[in-house]
Amino acid sequence: MLKILVSISILMLLSCQEQPDKNIYTPPLIQNPIENNFYINREAKELSKKIEKIDNFKIQESSDSLVKFQAINEIASEKISDFIDCGTMNNEVYVNYINRIFDSSLKIKTIVEIQPLDIFSSKINLVSDYVFTSIETGTKWAFKTNESKMILVGTPAYGAEPYRECTSRNFLESQIIEELHK
Repeated sequence: MLKILVSISILMLLSCQEQPDKNIYTPPLIQNPIENNFYINREAKELSKKIEKIDNFKIQESSDSLVKFQAINEIASEKISDFIDCGTMNNEVYVNYINRIFDSSLKIKTIVEIQPLDIFSSKINLVSDYVFTSIETGTKWAFKTNESKMILVGTPAYGAEPYRECTSRNFLESQIIEELHK
């Protein structure tokens, strides 16, 4: 009889508790894409020198018709939200939420291609590949400049939308474009 009374008491206590707040995920505000394929009135050699001065950039390929540079950056976890936008979870920046709960990493591979058109102008193609990883769960978002990625999260928080979207803030790309126009 005592077991039944205890069970009923526990059941009544649990049924009187407030339901937990529903977790609310808000996707990123997709920004206008940047112009990452453009023409510039500068000689290719001059532009190449500017790229070489930017940290981590190394020539990957070079010919008379194309110079290709590459840089790989691994971003410290506390700085990831400066580079990508994955929306918010319960009014917390989702990237910070992932880092707080699971730890995270961000690897960015940036390619800059300079194609000389004549002695006074060049065509530039600039693309970054992003890989944002939730370290504990192994979930990865892989996306490029001006493209977002939506994935189904295997174990979303209770009551939360199971899809998450990530996109670039175009921070690196904007800095490179600005440097090329100086």
